[in-house]
Amino acid sequence: MILKPLSTYSLLLLLFSVLTAGLLWAGDYPIETRVVTIRYFLFALSGFIAFSTPYLIFPDKLAAMLQLGNVNGRKMAQYIMSKTIRVQWPIPVLLTVITFGDIYSPVSNLGTKTIYLIFSLSLYIGLVLAATSRYVRSGTDSQFWQETERGREMRKKFADYFKYPLDPGTIPSMINTLIISAAGMIAVVLGAWLGSNAGAASEAIVGIAVFVTGTIMFVRLGKNPEKNYYPTNAFFEEFFGTGNGEDSVVERRKVEQLWWVPDTVRVHTWQFLQQIDRRIPAGRVVAVGHALVWFIAYQRPGEGFMTALWLLFAVAHQLLILLTLQPSMSPGWLLRWIGPLRIWFMSRFWMQMRWLVPLLISMNIQLFILGFPTPLNQAWIIAIFLLSAALGSAVGVLQLKKDIQ
Repeated sequence: MILKPLSTYSLLLLLFSVLTAGLLWAGDYPIETRVVTIRYFLFALSGFIAFSTPYLIFPDKLAAMLQLGNVNGRKMAQYIMSKTIRVQWPIPVLLTVITFGDIYSPVSNLGTKTIYLIFSLSLYIGLVLAATSRYVRSGTDSQFWQETERGREMRKKFADYFKYPLDPGTIPSMINTLIISAAGMIAVVLGAWLGSNAGAASEAIVGIAVFVTGTIMFVRLGKNPEKNYYPTNAFFEEFFGTGNGEDSVVERRKVEQLWWVPDTVRVHTWQFLQQIDRRIPAGRVVAVGHALVWFIAYQRPGEGFMTALWLLFAVAHQLLILLTLQPSMSPGWLLRWIGPLRIWFMSRFWMQMRWLVPLLISMNIQLFILGFPTPLNQAWIIAIFLLSAALGSAVGVLQLKKDIQ
């Protein structure tokens, strides 16, 4: 296979980490709690699969090599799936450990555990197959929305009315994200309802149905996968600015759309946001972080633990500042030529303020539903967020001063 496999040492270390994490998480759970944990985990995985699948596959640096080798048909389908499996294989292992990793009574309820292992693996693998099939087919639609007059009109409307830098080419991806995540979450809820009213076997049937559906979708894709793979890869290359086409990232965000940034540093903040967008989908990464926090919160680990988790998440936002410290993103000589040190401190600080409102909204919705974090704890979380943003920005200034010396 074209993809380079992991070394034996790395494979064993990762496997040991997954086994340990599973046992620490659910090793002492009774069967009832174990079932609920599996459901919550699958609920969160539905969103993860929907979000992560296109970024695991595209853009593909080996696309030119595949074309030269005329890889097609079944071999191309195997290659596509291998790109996903290479990253996601620890999750089925973790599901198996959560299901059977019973420290105190390993041989009890084996029938129930087997049913829920079938349910969880079937649902997870089925969603991966369905997500892979839909995203690989999305290239033609994405190019249509990105290049046609209809797409340009929608881009202008979002920019004028919502001040949101929408790239119309992402519409098929957003639809796929909604469909896959909703399908997985609905399957989990439906399975839980059937399991409570008709027995565990009926819940497993839901997972098997998702697996069969995903398999059918992938088999249809495998008849001529290269027809869809190369156009989709070309779109994602252009979207992330890795190809030779139009720089769509520059078009997605205009300086005047950064309404929350002071005028004196708005242009400079815009430069950092442009560079980050060329590397990672920052908004989706933060959204996944919120989803993970909510997933943990639904297990009700306690207010103290959740406050600590929100604090950690608030600080984790500042990792985006570290991206802007790379010379490839912001060369020191160029920054000093454009403006003084205080400009770059303020630019990085205000760049992070875009996450403040989503953070407040997410915490207050959680307060309304689950009763935490309290307003006082939220005040501490926001204070730590602002302080860590200032410290991260200060690190950028210190790095710039060091480059000058």
